Amino acid sequence: MSFILAIVTGILGAVPLVTKPATAAIAALGYLLLSWWMYYAVCPSLAYPMWGMVGFSVVICWAVSAIISSMSEDDGAKGNWTSVFPIVGACVLIVTGMAGCEAFRSSRYVALIGNVESKKWTQEIQPTDPRHVRLVPAELAYYLATKQLGEAPGAIGSQFQIEKETMTLQIIKGELWYVAPLEFTGFSVWTSVGTSPGYVMVNGEDPKAPVVIKLGQKFRYIDSAWFGDNVERLLWKKYGTRYVLQDFTFEIDDSGKAWWTVTALEPTISWWGEKSVGLIVIDPETGSDTFYAMADVPKWVDRVIPESTIKAYVSYYGEYQSGWVNSWWGKLNIFEPEDPLIAFGADGEPYWITTITSNNKKDKSMVGLIYTDCRTGKSVMYHSSGGTEEAVVDLVNNKVQYRKLHGRSSQMYNIYGVMTAVVPVLGESHSYQGVAFVNVGDMQVAVGDDIESALRQYQTTLSHTGQQVAPEARRDLQSIEGVVGRFTSETHGDTTMHYVYLDGVPHIFVGGVDVSEKLRLTKVGDKVKIGYIDSTEDVVPMKAFDNPAIALVESKNQGEMRKAVDVRQTGSQSERETKDLRSRVDNMSPEELKKLLEAQSKK
Repeated sequence: MSFILAIVTGILGAVPLVTKPATAAIAALGYLLLSWWMYYAVCPSLAYPMWGMVGFSVVICWAVSAIISSMSEDDGAKGNWTSVFPIVGACVLIVTGMAGCEAFRSSRYVALIGNVESKKWTQEIQPTDPRHVRLVPAELAYYLATKQLGEAPGAIGSQFQIEKETMTLQIIKGELWYVAPLEFTGFSVWTSVGTSPGYVMVNGEDPKAPVVIKLGQKFRYIDSAWFGDNVERLLWKKYGTRYVLQDFTFEIDDSGKAWWTVTALEPTISWWGEKSVGLIVIDPETGSDTFYAMADVPKWVDRVIPESTIKAYVSYYGEYQSGWVNSWWGKLNIFEPEDPLIAFGADGEPYWITTITSNNKKDKSMVGLIYTDCRTGKSVMYHSSGGTEEAVVDLVNNKVQYRKLHGRSSQMYNIYGVMTAVVPVLGESHSYQGVAFVNVGDMQVAVGDDIESALRQYQTTLSHTGQQVAPEARRDLQSIEGVVGRFTSETHGDTTMHYVYLDGVPHIFVGGVDVSEKLRLTKVGDKVKIGYIDSTEDVVPMKAFDNPAIALVESKNQGEMRKAVDVRQTGSQSERETKDLRSRVDNMSPEELKKLLEAQSKK
């Protein structure tokens, strides 16, 4: 098809030179060769006005022909009438471009995202599935995949490679996986082998899970293949005249069969406002394809609406929801999107999660999150405040950089009713070294060598900052006495955690020496008293611990410091008691108030 488009471009481009047949023929040949190479390399869509790049190329050719004509001595005195062609072409381009200008069509751009439901981030809302915490960022997945490929039998790593751009995060049989085809390392390998032998899978939830390399396939149509075997060129020949093709994604269905999925879009506002109208599924072995309307896309396909489309929609919505004039004059309620990240919601559906920030360049802060269903495009905006993804990762880096570690690719979750960023921590060689939990509201951070230790640290952090919360929305600090039935300790890195089980109590209490030094010396059979955050979880963090059998004498300074800590931690309870007392006093009669004062003075 590229050669046919090049012929059209060459003939139309040489029309201004029709009075000079020899010159026109040479120019047409030059236009044909240049445009043929360009169209073959780019695979331009013809769904845009004036056939997109083809129409633009013809106008450029007209301008070149006009210049060639003006250089002729014969036409020098008569005026160059050939300049009419590029002028008219440029005017058409300008008019079609202005027809889609935001200044005139801002409401159309805002409408692209559809109706955005607005909610406040609360403890009752769990938009992201906590069972599928993504601990493996793309950087780590790529590192693990390339490492395993280099160790694979048959030295396939010398012929095939993994391209980071084609690694796709998706759900396969209820788990998060990164999947990528084995790509040719070069033209010579493609000519000698012809097909790719399979694909690689990296678990997105467990960084210690083994990497899976599926061999025995014969993928002819992949991204690194050449000429007609290139998957993009294959699809462009059939659908390039009708649709804009985006987001070539390598996905695996529930049976383990590999497919390419490509979104078909159409511009709705002149050159812009692209909207998804369907999905094309291609078999990488045979090249056969099926077009699905949006309502008929197979359930196993996770990515239907492209990331770039979602970011554009959120950008339009944040900038023009109060009108185009407001976007540059009043600037009321304007926000900007960060790059969307894919995650899987509590309903099992894939979502693009876009962090939205204020447009104040001096003090950017997060104002909320927009969750967009990858399949339907329905969006929900969760209002909240705190640090941006960049600020969260920087905070984690400041915490771990002394160990030569760094954080990557935060993901938002609802942890104990608090908007929490979960950030994988990697080493210099991109190896997994732990995980960080960051409260995006007050930017408190807890780091652990694994998700369990990090979560316990985070629970302690929340309790120390006055956010005594639990998944069931209960925030009470409780105490319990009992006999130690089981006791053990576990060390993770530089942190030692002590686990206490009381006879007859259906919880395991966990805490470090920051709770009490007496934990070190506690043994089975001791009668102890534990303060904890009220929760129905099986493992509960300790807020306080005392073993009366271990009598310690504290210094005066220690006593004053601990009293200060107790006052700070129980401040919220004291405030409630004070408010209750004030309320009672306001409703007392003079006689009742007199009796209360006399009782207080006796105390």
